[in-house]
Amino acid sequence: MQNYDLLIERIAKSAGLEKEEVGRRVEAKKAKLSGLISKEGAAQIIAAELGINFEDQDLKISELMSGMKRVNVIGKIINLFPVREYSKNGREGKVANFVIADETGNTRVVLWDVNHIGLIEDGTIKQDDVIEIKNGSTRDNEIHLSGFSELKKSAEVLDSVKSERMVSEESLDKVLQGQSVRIRGVVVQVFQPRFYSVCPECGKKVVSTDEVFNCGEHGVVVPKERAILNFVFDDGTETMRIVMFSDQISCLIPEEDLKDAEKAAAFRDDFLGTEIYLSGNVKRNQLFNNLEIVASGVEKVDVDKLISELDSEK
Repeated sequence: MQNYDLLIERIAKSAGLEKEEVGRRVEAKKAKLSGLISKEGAAQIIAAELGINFEDQDLKISELMSGMKRVNVIGKIINLFPVREYSKNGREGKVANFVIADETGNTRVVLWDVNHIGLIEDGTIKQDDVIEIKNGSTRDNEIHLSGFSELKKSAEVLDSVKSERMVSEESLDKVLQGQSVRIRGVVVQVFQPRFYSVCPECGKKVVSTDEVFNCGEHGVVVPKERAILNFVFDDGTETMRIVMFSDQISCLIPEEDLKDAEKAAAFRDDFLGTEIYLSGNVKRNQLFNNLEIVASGVEKVDVDKLISELDSEK
């Protein structure tokens, strides 16, 4: 809602309208389109109809939305990741990314251009630097820079930035790819756990050839088995498949217990129908081309605590 309110405020100021009037137009547009778009999407349509173009404007991170072009933003690098090499579909190259923050929020920036990546490799841009981006584009709640984008150190000083991860309290029918969400709902289906082999040193998936397991970094290894748990989650607006890996599974049941058929069956029976708070990242399943959530945390709803909190707000 903070994102939406900022957008309405910016449209109202640019168009010389009251915020209430802009809000009414957004609701009318959303109703006309049978609720098929979000409030933010309807607001962008209203802005376009009013001749307002947010491209090339300096924006705060909380004002960014997926699909924007020619984004300009200033932020402080709060997390810088190593440059990675990739090989995909016959193409080879490098990719780099970091997280920037300002006083309103934070977001990941992805670099594909060799000149931009070179600024990180030679130390020109480093952790805690304040940087300026021009002509970026937003995709899946990230800023992507191409060869037409600009990246440089900024003379601005940002002392107070929002470094905590931005989480949306959305309903399942409104979640978007790339969002971090926290949603309350009920577990309506639990699948049989699956297991895969990983390197005991780095935890990365290993390749099996003739019963020999190879890690790309550590060579031949004796692998460890890690679990994957899938279940279906319903919040009253939609159902969605949830994926949990071993680090998150352990908050519900010891991972080794899932290998015991009797203990695993008892856990599934107990977990089914449980009301939980689910935290995680919305991803697109490439095989089925639908959205799913990779869980980062699961907390069972404490009804007594919830009633107490509601009573204290009265």
